[in-house]
Amino acid sequence: MMTVHILGEEWKIKFRKAEKDPLLGERDGYADRSIRTIFIAKDRGTSGFHDYDEYKRSVVRHEILHAFLIESGLDNNWKHADEFGHDETMVDWVAIQFPKLQKAFEEAGVM
Repeated sequence: MMTVHILGEEWKIKFRKAEKDPLLGERDGYADRSIRTIFIAKDRGTSGFHDYDEYKRSVVRHEILHAFLIESGLDNNWKHADEFGHDETMVDWVAIQFPKLQKAFEEAGVM
């Protein structure tokens, strides 16, 4: 387990076996606002990813972004399919591209 600070609040990140958490059966991670905890699937033996650890890091980044949106007061505005709220595509894009964004910002001296 690890902790991160998100907009002044402490969040836990826990890695669990998917078979021990019904919500991880359908997804690779989720943010539980009621207990400020992010849960990540520990292992997906048949995931098809050659580097599951790298994929897992992108899932953690994705869920941290959701936690930031939750702490910003946007937790009731989830977007899945055609509903109003968090744009899952944009959250995914930021989570996946963040290392490249960070490198570009550091190269530009704006971090």
